[in-house]
Amino acid sequence: MRPMSPLLGIDAGGSGTRVVLVDGERVTELHAGPPMNALLTDDIGGRLAAIIRGVPDVAGIGIGMPGLRSPDEAASLGMALSASAGRPVIVTGDGQIAQAGAFRGGPGIVVIAGTGSAAVGWDGSRRVRAGGHGFLLGDEGSAYWIGREAITAALHWADGMGGSAMIHRAVVEAADLSLDELIVKINTHPSERQCVTGFATVLADLAQTDQAARRIIDRAADHLVALAMAVQRQLAGGPAPLPVAGGGGVFRSPLIWERFAEQTGATRPQASPAVGAALMAAAGLHRV
Repeated sequence: MRPMSPLLGIDAGGSGTRVVLVDGERVTELHAGPPMNALLTDDIGGRLAAIIRGVPDVAGIGIGMPGLRSPDEAASLGMALSASAGRPVIVTGDGQIAQAGAFRGGPGIVVIAGTGSAAVGWDGSRRVRAGGHGFLLGDEGSAYWIGREAITAALHWADGMGGSAMIHRAVVEAADLSLDELIVKINTHPSERQCVTGFATVLADLAQTDQAARRIIDRAADHLVALAMAVQRQLAGGPAPLPVAGGGGVFRSPLIWERFAEQTGATRPQASPAVGAALMAAAGLHRV
């Protein structure tokens, strides 16, 4: 789908909010916004309205937001923002814009592995998802999950219950805190997920040489494969399996990407979720 011009795409996420202006084939990165999640962030509408006000001359706006649990919630937020902006605003889950960007509006399955994890598939008529249940109840294979596993392995080593000396040393050095101080910090601020996600990179680097770290990284990749396969099963019945793409910071780990791609045949996304948000806005305008 060729997007109508110009359009604003907003990709809200746990580590920050990406904003792009799409004008024909030209994509311009705009000033990034703060982390946002519909379940965790106060005054979501006000924060999004402030971003929209900063880019006045657009035909429409598409927004992908994590933490939205129902289409009605997304529609209500979109209507409120449309009224305040005086322009059509389409609000969807973050998985939908990732899928739209990954295949430039075409069918396929995308697995998103950033702060959280989820998979979304679209076969041209049906859209389904798996995962995306949040850091307390799911998000297996995500940066939060990997970071938490790294900290847990360090604690297990200190308790004589497993883990590895290398993970223990790497976590303490990266935290620049004792393990007791790190426990207090995380439990005192449980919704500040950046306290945990940063350890994912530490563990991914360590997995090149430490077997305990490698096992965690392999399990993370396998969780992400399982998400793709769950969506593939839900959409079974077509002439052929849908293509798979993997997006998000977790896939910057070569070990995770190679294991995931080998088992799913995945490719990298064709465009970013923020561009996908603009494509969703274009689709909404075409339906008007």
